[in-house]
Amino acid sequence: MQHSITTRACLITNPKSGRGYLDLSAARTLLQAQGWELTVRQKLAGGEATDLAREAVREGYDVIVDCGGDGTLNEIVAGVLGSGVAVGTLPGGTANVWAHETGISRQLDVAARQLASAERRSVDVGVVTINGKHPHYFLLMAGLGLDGAIIGSLSKPLKQHIGKLAYAPAIVKAVRTFHPLPVHIEMDGLHWQGRVMQIIAGNSRRYADVTKLTPAAYIDDGLLDVCLITASGPLGASRQLGSLLMRQQPSEATAQQYRAASMTVSAPDVLPLQVDGGEVHVSSDEVTAEGIVFTFSLVAQGVCMLVPRTYDGTLFQPQRLADIAGDSGHTNDTGGHGSGVTNAILHGSIDAGVIPHNYASNSNHHENGKRQGKQKHQKKTWQLRILSVGINTITARRIKNDKAKKEVRVVLSEDTVISGNNRVDIAPENALATLHVGDVITVDGAKDGQGVFVAHRVQLPH
Repeated sequence: MQHSITTRACLITNPKSGRGYLDLSAARTLLQAQGWELTVRQKLAGGEATDLAREAVREGYDVIVDCGGDGTLNEIVAGVLGSGVAVGTLPGGTANVWAHETGISRQLDVAARQLASAERRSVDVGVVTINGKHPHYFLLMAGLGLDGAIIGSLSKPLKQHIGKLAYAPAIVKAVRTFHPLPVHIEMDGLHWQGRVMQIIAGNSRRYADVTKLTPAAYIDDGLLDVCLITASGPLGASRQLGSLLMRQQPSEATAQQYRAASMTVSAPDVLPLQVDGGEVHVSSDEVTAEGIVFTFSLVAQGVCMLVPRTYDGTLFQPQRLADIAGDSGHTNDTGGHGSGVTNAILHGSIDAGVIPHNYASNSNHHENGKRQGKQKHQKKTWQLRILSVGINTITARRIKNDKAKKEVRVVLSEDTVISGNNRVDIAPENALATLHVGDVITVDGAKDGQGVFVAHRVQLPH
């Protein structure tokens, strides 16, 4: 008997991403074999993915999947912000920075397998306002100055035709014509004044999928990593670009790094702005007698992203798993090697349609089989310390007498009740979005005939 909830997913495609049509047939077959109920909707105009995502949230979808590029993903993130609905990715864009950051394969069949077994990770979402208005959200990074000018000079038809090569003429044009502006910057009480070629507010590490401007950023720490590039003139800009391309980091001669929860940039005139690689049009009408003010901040833990379990977790703050795993030598599912079944799925040795439903890492299937009859339908109350959170599952380690016991996989059924701190029942997607590695929860439930622990009630941590 199957106890897992059917995953309702809305796939949002962008026919203009990458070089055109994205063939989702193999990915859809693999996801449907996993019990996913799929709806495909197409983004036909800029910004429409935000409206489609909001509509999907209202309709109760569990997952919204970006089937375009980073621009489509940016719009989806804006649409689901604060909802608890998880966001997944089947990469179909030119750069696919988020996919590259988190180890999502460019091969759609592999990416679909990763998506089916992914875990939830709560991440920060950046926001930039212009004179305190017009909020624009970003998952990866936002840029003021030269890169905004580059995006503004980019030919979209040429980008769709030749991909990343289209950036070359845009870079040449922007370097020749863009001139640094004097700015005043405030970052958590720190004041900075001078002329800048480029300001990057990084929420992640990779930049345009070719280099790293904020190489030490964490996407879940509630802080922006700021890079100020002070190079002036075409020669200085060219040298800095050379360092970024060859050394994969900015040259310290003309770059400064900071970290702050918020940043305010005051300038005498409009600076070109981009978020997640997309141009933001800033009207000259926004310039007042005092100039123009750009404010950057974060919505901490604002969105739940679906991340492959094989991802090494570099972009996330280190977890003290040694305190969680006990003496068993368990490695978190986000570790670089991942679980045996996950690796088998990714390398194609297990078909996505026949992944064992009673799988729990470190389990002995032979022993499980011998004990099934004894354990079937026995009601239990367990205290668990979370190791990872999936779409509709929780992997955790039992706690008994202050000692870590064996690892278990908890499946949420359609009848599972989840209670918050005040004992008020809350929606599963909102509950799962609040859980983190190391949290302790109390679960009432029973094992089914396959050795899977099916939760009747989950009490969230106090």
